[in-house]
Amino acid sequence: MDIRRVTPAIGAEVRGIDFTQPIPADLHQAIYDALMSNLVLFFRDCTISPEAHLNFARDFGQIDEPHPLYPHVEGFPNIVKLENDSGAPPDTNSWHTDLTFRQRQPFASILVARQIPDCGGDTLWSSSFAAYDRLPSGMKQDLEDLVAVHDLGDFRNSFAGNTSNQSGEERLNETVGRFGHRLRPIVERHPVTGQKFLNFNEAFVTHIVGLTTNESNSLRVWLSNHMNRPEDQVRWRWSQGDMVMWDNRATMHYAVADYLPNYRCMNRVTVIEDRRLGSSR
Repeated sequence: MDIRRVTPAIGAEVRGIDFTQPIPADLHQAIYDALMSNLVLFFRDCTISPEAHLNFARDFGQIDEPHPLYPHVEGFPNIVKLENDSGAPPDTNSWHTDLTFRQRQPFASILVARQIPDCGGDTLWSSSFAAYDRLPSGMKQDLEDLVAVHDLGDFRNSFAGNTSNQSGEERLNETVGRFGHRLRPIVERHPVTGQKFLNFNEAFVTHIVGLTTNESNSLRVWLSNHMNRPEDQVRWRWSQGDMVMWDNRATMHYAVADYLPNYRCMNRVTVIEDRRLGSSR
């Protein structure tokens, strides 16, 4: 296995792995260690089948249940099929950390490019470690004891429209009741490395506890701007067959929606629990 860093802050390209064969335990551990060090791993043209994709993910921990809204790969209900074109525009073109409003925030995601447009459709990832490290010392102290409310956030757009049998208001109330809210410290420590990071993302953090709405909004805008720095980011231009894995606990990502009306199809497996820890928050 050959590991080459893509940027100083985040991301490494991993070469020399044959995904048509079972991955031995020592190599799997080396991949995990590389993920802890680099947060995002890129595998070029890995020629991985849906079955191998799922098995590779299972070796890291518990797999997420089938998605309640998105379609899945035929025969593999735990592999989400993300298809977008002009008739189905994407809803992930904002900086976000996956599903932070859930009681069990996912540990990692593994995404495979099945069909990509000739141009566009890149994905960016950002290091929440680097964002914390860049904070002024006084701001680090100010944020240390603050707690944020995470909820559906941007996903409200997916439920606010009327359907043939339900109003947007009814769907929103039902969905908020299903997923609820999660309170998370703005400054957290990574459960493996112990390194501090900013546990904030603009898509799902809707309020800062203890502040007025005006104060909360001002701080949210400040944090969003602070965390949107190219020095903390890596941008990947996909090729068909590429696979990317990222640590969802200390990163944000942004899927650029610049390829419409062209078609883009990705397969995603989400790992809920990090088996090497026993559990993840």
